[in-house]
Amino acid sequence: MSQSISTLKGIFLFSSTIIGAGILALPIVASHAGLPPLAAMIVVMAVVSTFSGLYIAESVLAAHEPLHLPTLAERHLGVWGITAMLFGIVIYTYGALVGYLAVGGQIFFTLSGGAIPVWLGTLIYFVVTAVILHRGVLLVSRVNTYLMYVMLILLGILIAMAAPVIQTPFLLRSDWSSAFDVFGVVLFAYLGHSVLPSIASNLGNKKRIVMVVSLGIALPCILYLLWSTVVIGVVPAVSETGNSLATAQAAGQPATIPLGFMIGGSVIVLGNVFAALSTLTSYIGFGVSLKDSYGDLARQKRRPVPEIVLTGLVVVPPLLLALLNPGSFEKCLDIAGTFGGGLFVGILPVLIVMKVRQHGSREFTTRGGTIIPYIVLSVYALGILYATAKLIGALK
Repeated sequence: MSQSISTLKGIFLFSSTIIGAGILALPIVASHAGLPPLAAMIVVMAVVSTFSGLYIAESVLAAHEPLHLPTLAERHLGVWGITAMLFGIVIYTYGALVGYLAVGGQIFFTLSGGAIPVWLGTLIYFVVTAVILHRGVLLVSRVNTYLMYVMLILLGILIAMAAPVIQTPFLLRSDWSSAFDVFGVVLFAYLGHSVLPSIASNLGNKKRIVMVVSLGIALPCILYLLWSTVVIGVVPAVSETGNSLATAQAAGQPATIPLGFMIGGSVIVLGNVFAALSTLTSYIGFGVSLKDSYGDLARQKRRPVPEIVLTGLVVVPPLLLALLNPGSFEKCLDIAGTFGGGLFVGILPVLIVMKVRQHGSREFTTRGGTIIPYIVLSVYALGILYATAKLIGALK
């Protein structure tokens, strides 16, 4: 990144980092809750994620140097802080990679009309992404911006083609008791905060930072609401004879597959192309980040590791989990968002900014006083507690 960036470029960079494969799971995870609870959670988490982003920026500016999240955690929270931060990042990254591989298998299965089994499709997707991750990172980084433009265009086309066949009764169905079931995936869909330390350091001006963080999250929020409205308005929640959100959730399919089958024609192809691009760019981005982290750790310990081994550490564990759980797309994003994202973007930045303020720093103080940080912290903590209760069977 250059030494100085414009506000507009900062907004686009943050928004493009946020928008990814998470959008594919949003309507699917709401198969029980319906649109109103999902829309409410999308808006609430947009606000909460904005405060998280501002707390990260506040902590970076107080340090007067471009520190990233693990370093900030170690400096202000000590050993346990950086340990929790790295644990959250690993859970988030591996959970995402498993989900993307699972969706890759579904894409090949659908495009081949069932001729390619899901497990084989997962293997094909794995080979393509692993080779790119190992050899073609520079190429992907060069074309990533153009791929984002193509993805947004495809998404706009899909929304325009599906909007005329929306059925209003589908939009009105709601089950507020299932509202927290969508928490993890919604949180995952907003996670792009790892780029904020670099943006904050380059912007410097607090008004510009507030604008970048606020608009950088507001734009994905609007896009998520539009996309979720269209898919939920077209695809029935349940169906005994055809495609439905519940069937797609059980099979681990992205939202583009049931939407394509409901509308037919070119939507099937366009939807799967969009799903492939969004998961591919996200997979490479996540994989490169984790591979670099492993490489940096090895260099710090003065124990260099061959590139092929680093690549294997990143790609092999998710492959095994994806093959064992072919319908795990939405479940993996849920776990990755709730536990991984809840830690490294939610709870820990709040604790860091509290420590920063205790030290008397007033370089840039996020509005909201001393109460808002506790509210933000509580939202993430409640999401983790709810998900934990579900995992141990305490909730039906």
